[in-house]
Amino acid sequence: MEPSRWTEAQIYTEDKPTIESHSTAISTLARVQPLTISERGEGGRGKDKALVLVLSNAEVVLPMVGMVDQIGRLNKEIEACRAEVSRLEARLKDSSFLAKAPTSVVERERGKLAKLKDKLERLEQRLSQLGGE
Repeated sequence: MEPSRWTEAQIYTEDKPTIESHSTAISTLARVQPLTISERGEGGRGKDKALVLVLSNAEVVLPMVGMVDQIGRLNKEIEACRAEVSRLEARLKDSSFLAKAPTSVVERERGKLAKLKDKLERLEQRLSQLGGE
């Protein structure tokens, strides 16, 4: 996308108040106008002709038909996410790691794994909506 171009964006998040408190900075830095912030799960998303960025606790929807190879981008992101899920699962199955690591570290890794699995599921859903794998 051209750096001088402004675009519309919608953010669907589980933490609407926090995102709203930063909306001016987001609009300015991302060159987004208008910016709509909604709770995740609310309807009315224009995802059919949009670039969807799936983040750990939000989805950003940018209407950009033809500007980005979405299926290719999603496949790469899914591949990276699957690799990280596999790495974390292997680590959490390693009895040596579990025996030596503090409980807080193990719990943090379990939390990361849960977030990544959620993100992977949403990425795969988006890919299937676009007719990918």
